[in-house]
Amino acid sequence: MKFTRVRLKNIFAYHGLINFDFSITSQSRNVVLIWGRNGMGKTSFLNAVKLLFTGIAQKQFRTVGFPPSLLNEKQYLLGDGARWSGLVNRSARRKAAVLNETVETFVEISWTDEDEREFTAQRWWQTEGNNTASGVYIDFDGNRKAGEAAEDFLEETLPSDLVKFFFFDGEDIKSIAESSGTLQKDINRLLQLTFVEELAEEVRKVADERRLRGMQTELRRQVDAALASQRSIETSIFELEEQLVAIDDTLTTDGIDLRKLEIRRANLSSGASELQRDALEKQLKKLNKQLEDCVAEISTQLPLDIPVVANLRILKRVRDEVEARIAAGGSAEANFVRQIDTRLPGWVAEAAPDMPHEDVAGIARYLSGKLNGALNLPGSALGTFAAADVFRIEKMRRMVEHWSAAGGERQDRHVRLLEQASQTKAELAEVTEALLKLEVGAQGNLEEFRDVTNMIEELRVKEARLNQQKGVSTTKLTDFKQQRIDIAETIIRLQASQNQATTEMAESKFATSVSKALNEIALRLKDATRTELEDLLNDRFRRIISHPLIKRIGIDDAYVLTFYEENGRPIGRTSLSSGMKQLAATALLWAMKDSANRDIPVIIDTPLGRIDRENQDHLLKSYYPALARQVIILPTNAEIDARKRGLLEPRIAEHYLIENNTGDAAEVKQGQALVELA
Repeated sequence: MKFTRVRLKNIFAYHGLINFDFSITSQSRNVVLIWGRNGMGKTSFLNAVKLLFTGIAQKQFRTVGFPPSLLNEKQYLLGDGARWSGLVNRSARRKAAVLNETVETFVEISWTDEDEREFTAQRWWQTEGNNTASGVYIDFDGNRKAGEAAEDFLEETLPSDLVKFFFFDGEDIKSIAESSGTLQKDINRLLQLTFVEELAEEVRKVADERRLRGMQTELRRQVDAALASQRSIETSIFELEEQLVAIDDTLTTDGIDLRKLEIRRANLSSGASELQRDALEKQLKKLNKQLEDCVAEISTQLPLDIPVVANLRILKRVRDEVEARIAAGGSAEANFVRQIDTRLPGWVAEAAPDMPHEDVAGIARYLSGKLNGALNLPGSALGTFAAADVFRIEKMRRMVEHWSAAGGERQDRHVRLLEQASQTKAELAEVTEALLKLEVGAQGNLEEFRDVTNMIEELRVKEARLNQQKGVSTTKLTDFKQQRIDIAETIIRLQASQNQATTEMAESKFATSVSKALNEIALRLKDATRTELEDLLNDRFRRIISHPLIKRIGIDDAYVLTFYEENGRPIGRTSLSSGMKQLAATALLWAMKDSANRDIPVIIDTPLGRIDRENQDHLLKSYYPALARQVIILPTNAEIDARKRGLLEPRIAEHYLIENNTGDAAEVKQGQALVELA
């Protein structure tokens, strides 16, 4: 595929009709530069080309900003009034509102294929106020396809999920180097590895349908439940594997920081004598043991005793009231008066049966008061425990006497223990400070040594926590993998429990064997392609950079990159700079494109990003000229100056310059560059 023309009308930063002519590109001059300062419209060009192949029906193509925000189709077209200005050019909308006209918006691309057949595809929108309409069509060989037929043709030409591998921002692609397997499906599709798998899956579905037809209802329900459990387990395994990758990356980074801090602490150390250090460390160990024993005793006994030993005055008052209650209520006269008190209401009611109940109770209370007065036992004399039984009061007296005797002694013991713990802790601080000063020596280094030591301890605590979390997650992962085996065996057992030798079951068995064979073919094909891709990746990486740290880049089954040193040890991905990740992702994209053998133009915004000068030169001389039959680059004058342009000039077919003074009215000038050769 070779783009011959791109036309944009009233889309993003472009007001009116804009034309880009790419027909001049050739095998020897395959590069087009579309220049522009920041905010001029380069990204608008890139996004417009993407939209021709993706449309906006799918959610991921209507996600904008950071943090990402999902817009509905009308918001994406007309803007959300906040972060997003809309797909339809704002100047065109304002002008149309004044003239009461309809805004016509489209992106149109013409291209030729390897047989020199000509194609023109257009995705269009019409806007009148807040009302919109849209469509897509393709013209070729004198015929036109529109609607779903056109969408299917574009999806076959360049699948929407693969657009990101051909039209991209150079700074964003470093996420490919950081991927933990999320791009596996898309990369397999790019490398044309999904056909056999998809065929195997379709054959498996046929086999399952045949098998289910012969199953009893209850057995089918059990199989459905087992399959649901299997999907849940697979999700849990994927999440735990992602979590373990993140933990390993963090441990690698923190391990590097910890080694640096330990080296710094060693450099700050004065090299004190081992004899002095040993004496202080022994004393430190002894004090720690004393404090540990003291705290253990306090924490064991104090919670039991604290309600009493903290309230000895209340205990004394209780003891006095108990003694008073026993002294006042234990005599024969008092017992006699209590018996009279209980019978008085009945006697009064018997003597005056017509008297109201309230009057009977009042007379009884009056006579009771007189009797108690004669005994010199007013109601308050019995105190708080007036209503308590004598036997219960006697039991209470024994308990109160015990605590009255032991409470003060226990209180003193707890006070001594607390004072001992406080004194031991102070001695610990003194010995620790002495050990620190002995270790550092120079007073000027003391604070830094202390800070470094604290940071080391924090990192070790964090490392221990992460290792514990890793252990828990690893155990869970092992359990889930065993559950996966168990549930798979359960499914096989349930399915095998059918003894129906029907034609459909025979067909199911045959289809299952075909699906299994296809999956084996797919696995072998993947392994061979992955090996080829890894070789291509390392070749392309060496072409654009020579790095003393990275000897080789490995690719696993999920297309996760692992970087290796000369001695074969892996390098943590989080330890690599953004520029290095961008270069690795660039080499991977190059390798994937060559392995897939897809003849699609490549469009790159922010081509050089954070890459250093030497590697920028490698890209300009070795990467862009060899990347594709047609390469469209969207640079600023800061990325490609006159010297760098000179390196690329022999491969440049055309220049375009985007100028935009208002932000909504980009103009394009053919044949002009933002920087001129010296």
